[in-house]
Amino acid sequence: MSCPLCRLRKPKRPCPALNAEICSQCCGEGREHTISCPLDCSFLLEARQHEKLVPMTAAESPHADVEVTEQFLLQYQTQLILLTNALFVSAVSAGNAHDADIRAALNTIILTRCEEPFPPTSLEAQSIVAHFDENLEKLKKGLTDDARARFWNDAVLLQLLVFLHRLAVGRDNGRSRGRAFAAFLEDHFKKTMGGG
Repeated sequence: MSCPLCRLRKPKRPCPALNAEICSQCCGEGREHTISCPLDCSFLLEARQHEKLVPMTAAESPHADVEVTEQFLLQYQTQLILLTNALFVSAVSAGNAHDADIRAALNTIILTRCEEPFPPTSLEAQSIVAHFDENLEKLKKGLTDDARARFWNDAVLLQLLVFLHRLAVGRDNGRSRGRAFAAFLEDHFKKTMGGG
């Protein structure tokens, strides 16, 4: 029996995405390129530990004109946690969204808030934007008037969204179906919601 992808080598690992045994080489080459790997695949998780992400310079940073300091992030840590979790829930609601869809959605949300035109996006990115807007409204309704006044400050929200966008760009592994940022969001959600 040979690997169903290359039809040359012996299959050695179970692929949960394809529901088949494939060879190690096809797994490595197809991972998050031609294969939409589930976030909990053990081979994907192991590979993530060895990924080398390219550091970003300040000039390459998305929305470089928006300053986000460490002090600001500490001051608005609770809001950042809420927004990060809202982004995760929105990405999950959009189906099998890839990191590129999440980055495009964040860029759209930011440009919309700045009343600037934004490039066309995938259906998944559009779905994330719609779900994110709904999730923000739910968050807003759950806050006291005082908390709403502090949390719903447009300038604060913009800076937090820019930070999340930079984080998403910084975690790009260059794979067409990459989901390293989605995995980060899932891990963050589980930790902050007491699930792991």
